[in-house]
Parts: sequence; C-alpha cells; structure tokens
Amino acid sequence: MNAVLPKPALWNKLVVAGGVLLTLTLLMVLFPSTSSAHGYLDSPASRALLCKNNINTDCAGAAYEPQSAEAPKGFPNGGPADGHIASANNTFPKLDEQTSTRWTKVPFKAGVQPLSWQLNAAHATTSFKYFITKQDWNPNAPLTRASFDLTPFCQEDLNGASPTNYHTTTCNVPQRTGYQVILAIWENSGAPTAYISVADVDFGGGSTLNAPANLKSSAVTENSVTLNWSAVAGATSYQVYRNNIAVGTTTSTTYTNTGLTSTTSYTYTVAAIDSSGKASAASSVLTVKTTGAGGVGTYPAWSATTVYVGGNKVTYNNVNYEAKWWTQGEIPTGTNVWKIIP
Repeated sequence: MNAVLPKPALWNKLVVAGGVLLTLTLLMVLFPSTSSAHGYLDSPASRALLCKNNINTDCAGAAYEPQSAEAPKGFPNGGPADGHIASANNTFPKLDEQTSTRWTKVPFKAGVQPLSWQLNAAHATTSFKYFITKQDWNPNAPLTRASFDLTPFCQEDLNGASPTNYHTTTCNVPQRTGYQVILAIWENSGAPTAYISVADVDFGGGSTLNAPANLKSSAVTENSVTLNWSAVAGATSYQVYRNNIAVGTTTSTTYTNTGLTSTTSYTYTVAAIDSSGKASAASSVLTVKTTGAGGVGTYPAWSATTVYVGGNKVTYNNVNYEAKWWTQGEIPTGTNVWKIIP
C-alpha cells in the first residue's frame, strides 16, 4: 500500500515550519540565558533604577525595565559604543542624555564599599566589573571610553558559577571628588551579551557650599516624615536622601517624604546644590522612626523556597511587602518585584 504524501504546497509549509522550530531550538540551546537573565545595579542606585522610582524623570522605557539594559560584552575592547554606554547601545536612548544636572546623584565615598546587583534571574556568570570616570571627565559631554579609567577598579570573577539574586561585591573605590559615574557590567556565561548599569554618584567636595546643618524632623506620622534644616548661603536647591537614595529636591529648607511604612526606621541626609548642579557634602545623618503599628508582622514570613504570585503578601525584616508578579527566591527590597505596603 503506497503512503499518501502531503500536497506540494502543504509539504513546503511543513518544511518551513520544521526549519523555524529547529532554529529556535538551537538558539535556546546555544544561548539559554539571553532572554531571561536580567538585572540592575541596586546600590549605589543606578540611573535606570532612579527612573523606575520616579526620582529621575523623562526616562521613557528605562522607568519600566531597568533590568533590561543589555549590550555586547567585552568592555572596553567591545561592549556598547561610545556615546551609547549608559543606554546599553540604545536599549534605552534617554539614558545617554548627559549634563552635569540631568541626573540625580547618590552620595558616595571612596574606600571599601559594597556594590550590589538585583538579579531577576541569577544565571551562570563570568564576572562583575566596575569602572569609574576620571577625576577630570566632562559631565556635559556624552559618556565615552575617554570618560573612564579603562582598568576596572573592581572585578569579581565567578567563572560560570551562579550568584544569588541579590549579589554584593565588596570593592575598594578610588578617591574622587564631586560628580562621577560608575559603570557596572554583569557578564553572563554562555551568552554574547552583558547587562549594563550606570550610577551617578557624588563624592562631595565638588561644590564650595557648606553642608546643610541642623537637620531635624518636625512632624512624623505612620507614613510620612517632614524634615527641616538651616539654609545654606549660595544654594539654589537641596537634594534629600533616604537610606542613601535620593528621594526628592526642594528649593526650600523643608521637605515631606511620604509613602513610608509605619513603625520603620529611616535615615536621612540633605545636600545643598549650587547653580552649576554640584552638590555639597551631605549633612549629618538623621534617623527617624515612623509611628503606629501598621500591621507589621501580620503576614507570613518571606521564604526563599516559596513560589509567590502577584498579590501575595509577606513580612521580611519587619517590613510588609506585596508581590507584583510571579517570583521565587527574590529577596524583598521594595525596589524590585516586591513593593512595600502598610
């Protein structure tokens, strides 16, 4: 009995479909991590993360996917092109905009410091590398290789091992003053790409303004803190930092920080900003604890082995969190899949 073959047109469609399926399978085998290994620099907070937190503005897609800035690896010999380093080769073009005042700066200092990544998928890793701008770089020109010292000031080689979802490298940060940019690169194993984050940091000393003095809290509620400080001669504005992350600017000497969690301690500092956008040294640290019970501890304790979906609530380190989407093993921070709730 002769076999019945498909008609020529159908046969051609089947062959094409089979070829596409085979190609997709090969891509998945050869590059298993390119579509799911995502992450961003969390500390110091990256430019894109501050976009997500509505501290940096006019960021377009970077505000929604700070973890997705992906470019060829191999910097400085390879990697993103000059002028497109911050955007990871135009993944998020807005991030390439560069002036001395375009981006919020995070207070930072030289010496032994932890640098931490939030990884959405902690795949096999080649290395974490960190570069910093030269002391005399031009903050009003696009970021290029000439902007940076091209020898990493810190590098951690994992040689194919998988890091934790919140991975910290202890680095010896070189001495700088004023506004600088840190370029952080996470290179995956078995993939041609790396994830790129830049952080805008201020080492102080970039401005001749005095640091704000007499930082106090004048009002504290369950979910807000009002701060006051003494005026600084020559300051055009003030940058307020909570837990070392910029949360807002003001032209007055008072600022109210809202959206906080009850019965939780926060640290605050304030820096004065001059007319060229340079920041003074930070004020003395003020620690404030919000009032009220707020239900802290009423949800199950977060577990690294439990699968959570959007809407699941947990308690971690005496703070309540709610999952935005499916997650497992991702430590709650309030800046990732987990959002802080009362």
